[in-house]
Amino acid sequence: MNSTLAVLINVPMLLFVYVMMYFTQALSGKRQFYGVSLNSDYFTKKEFRDLDKKFKLLLTIGFIAFEVITLVSIYVFKAYISSSIVPILGFCIYQFIVFIYIHNKVKALKQDLSLEISDLELEKTKVILDTDFINEKNRIIKKYSILFLAPFIITILVAIYVATQYNSMPDVIPTHWGFSGDPDAFSQKSFFSVFGIIFMSIGIGIIIYISSVNSLKTRAKLSSDNIDESKKAHLNYLNKIAVTFFILNISMQVLFINILIATVNASSLNTYIVLASTLLLVVSSIYQTYLYYKSPSKYKTAVYSVDDNDDNWIFGSIYNNPNDPSLFVQKRFGVGWTVNIGSVKGKVVFFSPFILIIVVLFITFNM
Repeated sequence: MNSTLAVLINVPMLLFVYVMMYFTQALSGKRQFYGVSLNSDYFTKKEFRDLDKKFKLLLTIGFIAFEVITLVSIYVFKAYISSSIVPILGFCIYQFIVFIYIHNKVKALKQDLSLEISDLELEKTKVILDTDFINEKNRIIKKYSILFLAPFIITILVAIYVATQYNSMPDVIPTHWGFSGDPDAFSQKSFFSVFGIIFMSIGIGIIIYISSVNSLKTRAKLSSDNIDESKKAHLNYLNKIAVTFFILNISMQVLFINILIATVNASSLNTYIVLASTLLLVVSSIYQTYLYYKSPSKYKTAVYSVDDNDDNWIFGSIYNNPNDPSLFVQKRFGVGWTVNIGSVKGKVVFFSPFILIIVVLFITFNM
C-alpha cells in the first residue's frame, strides 16, 4: 500500500462514519431524542435544538482532528495499516463520549422542563395484543429463520472440507488479500492459521444468524389510532426487513466461503465474487437503514412499552431490563437493534463479538 491508496481508502471511510453519526438523531425516529424518551413535539424547542447543534459542532471538531491524525499517520509516519485502524477507532470512541455528554444534558434538561411542561414524556398508552397479528408475525419469522440457515450451513460444509484438506495444503498459506484479490500476506501452515480462519467464519456466521433472527423478533408497537392499518404496515415492514437480512446473510457467507477456498488452495480471491458480494452488502444495508427509519414502531403514535422507559437504559444506548423477555430491542439512538443485557442470554450475545475478536487476535499473533 502507498500513501495515495491509503488516503483514498481511509479519508473517505472516516468521512462516512462522520456523516452517519451527524445524521443519527434524524434516523432515530420520533420517540427518543439523543437516547431520551421525549414527546417529538418538543424536538424543535430551542433548548433541545441548541444541544443538537452542540453535538454536531463537537462531532465536526473531532472529525477534523482525526482526519489530521490520519494524514499525519500516512505522510509522516508511513503507518498505512495503523492509519486504517487507529483514527477510526479513536473517532468512534470520541463520538460515543460526546453522545453520552449530550445525552446527559438532554436528560437533565427534560427533568428541569418537566416542572413546567406536563407532556414532555411519551404518552403512556396501553399495549395492544392481537393474536392474529402475533401469529402472522411468528409465521414470517419462522420462514426466514429457516432461510437464514441455508447459506450458513453451506459455509459450515465448506469449513469442514477445508479442515479435511489440512494435510494436503501447502506449507505456506495466504492470510490476507489485497484489492486485486491477490494474496499479500502469508504464514506457515499451522493449526492456528488454518483453523483460526475456520473458527472465525463459523463464529461470525453464528453471530449474524442469531442477530438476524432476534432482530425480527423485536417488539412490534402497533398504533392505537388505526390498528388495522398499523398491522398491515408492521407486517409489510417485517417482510421487507427480513429480505434485507437474507441478502446480508448470503453476501457475508459467500465472502467467507471465498476466503476459505482461497486458503485451502493458497490462491487469489475471486474478485468478481468479492465485488458482487460487497455491492449486495452495501445496497442491502442502505435499504435496510431506510426501512428501519420508516419502521412503524418508531412512529410517534406507536404504543408505549417497557423499552420506552428511560430507567431501563444505560447512557441511552445499552438496554438492561431483566423483566423484559426480549433478547433484542430497537436502538434509541441510530439505526439497528441492541441486546437486552438484563438476561444471561443477553450478556452472552452482547460479549460474544468481543470474545471472538480477542480469540482471532490471539490466533493471528500466534501464527
